[in-house]
Amino acid sequence: MKLAYSTLGCPGWSVEQAAQAVKDYGYDGIEWRLADGEVITPKTAPEVKARLLAATQNEGLKVACLDTSCTFVKATDEERKQTVEEAKAMIDLAAELGTPYIRVFGGKIPENCTREEILEPSGKALGEAARYGQTKGVTVLLETHDDWAASPDNLALIHAAGSEAPVQVLWDVHHPYRMGETAVETINNLLNGGVIAHVHIKDALRDPSEPLGWHLTLLEEGEVPVKEIVGLLHEAGYDGYLSLEWEKKWHPDIEEPEEALPEYATLLRQYIKEAEEAGEIAG
Repeated sequence: MKLAYSTLGCPGWSVEQAAQAVKDYGYDGIEWRLADGEVITPKTAPEVKARLLAATQNEGLKVACLDTSCTFVKATDEERKQTVEEAKAMIDLAAELGTPYIRVFGGKIPENCTREEILEPSGKALGEAARYGQTKGVTVLLETHDDWAASPDNLALIHAAGSEAPVQVLWDVHHPYRMGETAVETINNLLNGGVIAHVHIKDALRDPSEPLGWHLTLLEEGEVPVKEIVGLLHEAGYDGYLSLEWEKKWHPDIEEPEEALPEYATLLRQYIKEAEEAGEIAG
């Protein structure tokens, strides 16, 4: 397994600083979400996109994923069409940056809609984006997030997208856990029904003062079973990225990236080593 971090964790850094931090803090790749502290969108200035590409190339970086805000569960055909067009533009950027993945969301189920009735049209839109991605060498990843955080719900939307250009899973380890799933339940569900292509790592503690009822923490200060998850992924043969999603942009009160990034990298490498050693003993 390899390590990456999302630039969501460093809103105060420039593109170039974020790229340099990959090597400074012992990561293998970068996950672009912010550029100069701002969310990357199709409207991001061409000169900023050029700097993303230059920083990636100059540092010889692997881009683990390009994170988008595309949300496919919408109430109307027009809204879904707009999301597909946004996703296509982000797929084009992902192809330029040389990353094989973009992250998308299901989102919240619209008012006056049921999960069952919104599944088919939303899946159809998701499938359209995935088919376009296939022509560009980019796979669409649906994150376990929002109303699709529980692994069975995530897979239902993925299956509704069709098999012509399969959508794969981005497992954010926190969200299914806060929905009441154990790590074993989540990984078994996801592997039995789909493909885990990318993993977002974070730790958190229950905190009723927070909007979602949780507060992000440094590794081993929360209750998300990250070490167990790394072991389960190793047993399953996962060889993709463990990507730290330190949500500093959305939660400015959490620790600075200069503290969080090296702490997570050190412990995650320790977990990977221990998982590999345990596998050798078992073998």
